[in-house]
Amino acid sequence: MNSQKTKSILENTLLAAHIFVIVLLLAESRLVIPAWLHVVGRLHPMLLHFPIVLLLLAVAILLFPQLLRSNKDQHYYGTYLLLWGCVLSALTVIAGIFLSLENVGSSSLLQNHKWTGLGVFWLSTTLYVFSDKLALRPRLRTATVAFMGILIIATGHFGASLTHGENFITGPLETNDVQLVSLEEAEVFEHVIQPILENKCLSCHKASKQKGELRLDEVEHILKGGESGPAVVPGDVEKSLLAHHILLPLEEDGHMPPKSKPQLSEEETEIIISWIASGGDFDKKVLAYEPDAPIFQLASQQFEDIPKTYTFKPASPDKVSSLNSFYRKVAPLGGGSPALSVSYFGRQHFDEKSLEELHAIGEQVVELNLNHMPVKDEDLAPIAKLPHLEKVYLNFSDLQGEGLKHLSTLPNLSTLSLSGSPLNEAALAPLGELKTLGELYLWNTGLDDRQIAYLQNVLPNTQIETGFADDGTIYQLNPPTLKFDKAFFEDQAKVEILHPIQSAAIYYTLDGSTPDSILSILYKEPILLDSNMTIKAKAFAEGWLGSVDSGAEFIKSSIRPDKYHLNFPPSDRYKGDLVNSLFDGKKGKPDVWDLAWLGFNHTDLDVEMEVEQPQDIESLQLSFWYNSGSWLFPPADVEIWTAGESGEWEIAHQSRPSIPTKDQAASLRLLPISFSSSGIKKMRLIAKPAVLPQWHGAAGQKAWLMIDELVMN
Repeated sequence: MNSQKTKSILENTLLAAHIFVIVLLLAESRLVIPAWLHVVGRLHPMLLHFPIVLLLLAVAILLFPQLLRSNKDQHYYGTYLLLWGCVLSALTVIAGIFLSLENVGSSSLLQNHKWTGLGVFWLSTTLYVFSDKLALRPRLRTATVAFMGILIIATGHFGASLTHGENFITGPLETNDVQLVSLEEAEVFEHVIQPILENKCLSCHKASKQKGELRLDEVEHILKGGESGPAVVPGDVEKSLLAHHILLPLEEDGHMPPKSKPQLSEEETEIIISWIASGGDFDKKVLAYEPDAPIFQLASQQFEDIPKTYTFKPASPDKVSSLNSFYRKVAPLGGGSPALSVSYFGRQHFDEKSLEELHAIGEQVVELNLNHMPVKDEDLAPIAKLPHLEKVYLNFSDLQGEGLKHLSTLPNLSTLSLSGSPLNEAALAPLGELKTLGELYLWNTGLDDRQIAYLQNVLPNTQIETGFADDGTIYQLNPPTLKFDKAFFEDQAKVEILHPIQSAAIYYTLDGSTPDSILSILYKEPILLDSNMTIKAKAFAEGWLGSVDSGAEFIKSSIRPDKYHLNFPPSDRYKGDLVNSLFDGKKGKPDVWDLAWLGFNHTDLDVEMEVEQPQDIESLQLSFWYNSGSWLFPPADVEIWTAGESGEWEIAHQSRPSIPTKDQAASLRLLPISFSSSGIKKMRLIAKPAVLPQWHGAAGQKAWLMIDELVMN
């Protein structure tokens, strides 16, 4: 390293490297390089650490001369480290250019990394070439070296963002405010799906970085998809590549996110799959889904009713106590909250002057209930001095409307209810000034359609409720609800069928056929089942359309082993309640990954069972979930082993279930196993996951075996 010859070789190498880099940059758009140079390009992440360390050491020595004994040592070691750093930077830059050629339509993040890296290369070379002259101008040298250090850090930042996601380095310092939304306002995509994509997918699939030409940061790009097709096909899980890749086993190359990135939780996976299966709507609210829909059950759990916080000080307990009486109740809005709710009772005892007494707690009153009180227009003036008032209830009052002008001074008023009050034309102008209202209730107020239309026009952001108007439209009943303990039962199952409209008549069938109001059974009392049945029920009522049907399958499983265990664990992603899931009597639901499901892919379902008293087994069935789009198939092979008094296992049954054809719909199914025997004490069942058939898009891969119950009778 001390020889002039070594220095000369390094300098000539550096000069040649600069010429080569310039040629590569000028011809970059027209370059077609052989495969072996792509291998060189992929060495870029390994090579870059050497020049970074050497250049940072050079920066430290040149910026802090006190680290070495003399200025001569500083100059000598600093320039030699610069020279070696420049040469190794050249190799790194060349490899990086080769690597960038693999990225068609390169992102702005890649361009930033590329040009800041080239900047480090060129600036470090300039610093080396003019090191002697810069030594005579220490301030200029210090500024140049400091700038190079900043450039090295910027290059590293862009590189880390490319490989680990944007702002990987600065991420821990960022504090993003989380937008809290109520369940009533929440939209499934914006408030449930999009946050999952942002946390787990956008580091590789956004405007600045588009692996596979796929962007997941905007709706139009999600529907358009990438080079392999659409990411989401609404309502079709099988054709949605987003679902396909997140459902792949972690060991598969196509699994997303990649192994090196944070993975989706089981709940996040279930939410995305259920959302696609439910229609993949991008602007639908959570509450717009049926309560028993999997996407509603999963999405609604993401929201909690978080009490609103208030910054004003609480009223003194003595003041609150003094205002309470038999006709007026003052109470906190919630435990520990300084906000107060005031309610009046007893119309004949109402005193309008008592509203002025509330000024003593005026800062804290946020709700005021004056329902059925003889409040007149002039009585509303004191209410204007309650600055934090949010909700006012004046149903069945004596208001005509002019006094509502006093409410225009309330900046936080969001709910106003005037139902049953005799409003007239004078109410329109003051109501039209209440721009903060979110809800306005005007049922049975005497305002006509023209006046209501006026208010809807001047208050476009207010939901105006005018009650039910019979316009001749016939509405459909909600489906009935089936209430029961377990879908798999030992002796008998008790099923109740309920409907919120008491006058509705419920008809049901026991064979899975669609019920009607003529030939089906009228529900009068709970149904007792003692064999396999599929109940379907519909509600009918005069003046309504019949509901859609609701139903459930009930399966008798009279034999439960006393002891049981799995010889191989299920997948960590679908481990349910472990072996208990096979005998808990709970039927799994499609697209809901709860404790009912056990999933096997790289291991067999291998369960050993033992009963205290010998049992005669007449039938045996596996309850499984078939969904070709999610790679869920019946087992390829089934074996049953039994053991006698000696404890030696002997094979008693072996079969190979048929593989479903391509056009078979996804469903929950029972796989009958033609096995029967008497005097069984110990039994072992082995079911091996299948290999995806030739007609499947991922033919040859291991399928999933998804089981929720082992049925024995």
